[in-house]
Amino acid sequence: MASLPILRPMAKMNSDRSGVQSSPVLLAGIGLVGGSISGLVGVGGGIVMIPLMVGLLGMSQHRAHGTSLAIIVPTALAATIRYATANPIDWTLVVALAATSVGFATVGARLTAHINPTMLRRLFALLLLVTALRMIFSIQDVALLQLDGGQRVLAALVTGVVTGLVSGAMGVGGGIVMVPAMVILMGIEQVDAQGISLAVIVPTALSGAFQHFRMGHVDRRRALTIGVGGIAGGVAGAQVAQILPAPVLRGIFAVFVLFSSQRMFGVQGWIRRWLTSVRGSHDD
Repeated sequence: MASLPILRPMAKMNSDRSGVQSSPVLLAGIGLVGGSISGLVGVGGGIVMIPLMVGLLGMSQHRAHGTSLAIIVPTALAATIRYATANPIDWTLVVALAATSVGFATVGARLTAHINPTMLRRLFALLLLVTALRMIFSIQDVALLQLDGGQRVLAALVTGVVTGLVSGAMGVGGGIVMVPAMVILMGIEQVDAQGISLAVIVPTALSGAFQHFRMGHVDRRRALTIGVGGIAGGVAGAQVAQILPAPVLRGIFAVFVLFSSQRMFGVQGWIRRWLTSVRGSHDD
């Protein structure tokens, strides 16, 4: 039996079937799911929306990526506003993180020509796994350091460099790097770190969306409808994040990191190949 498009390796998702008919409810639903996760855990939401757009809408990987970035801009902006109305956002850290992450994303993209991408993704997946376990098993006191003032700004600049390199080299969202770094290394509260992360994601996603738009990789018609759902989901997710206890919110973020880690390890592919071999042995 042929595998579903959502489970195929990314390298094979280059054919564009974006003419597939899709209802406004489905489009808004995709945005709602991605936006809710974005607002709840302070990430872009592309890790959810891209597979859905490829699998359900028949978009190519490049077109789904570009469309996702275009949707993330208003989604993250709406969620940021909701976070800011509940707790003041440290805009100094936002500027420090954004300035270095945007600049070093290009450097990270160029590094892929000199580094084995599979090895790099698995090393990063291992780092995510360790980070998630730290957040789960040290749920009450997760911070390793307590920085303030100039120390936090310096740490934010370094975190932005790492975020840009990782994002550019592996195509992952910056939130999955920034939030743990702020919580574990800077001693920032989970909900505050997520608000800062979303504020940084707005300009970085805007920059990426503009480049993809110039290359024709943004489905403008669908992006509008998905974006409406994304904005609603972003605000709803941010609202839930405000009322959850800090340990619970960290636990939810840790589960999201674990999910991202297993995707990078390629666990789905291993399971699919194992099931195929099992079916083949039974057929024999």
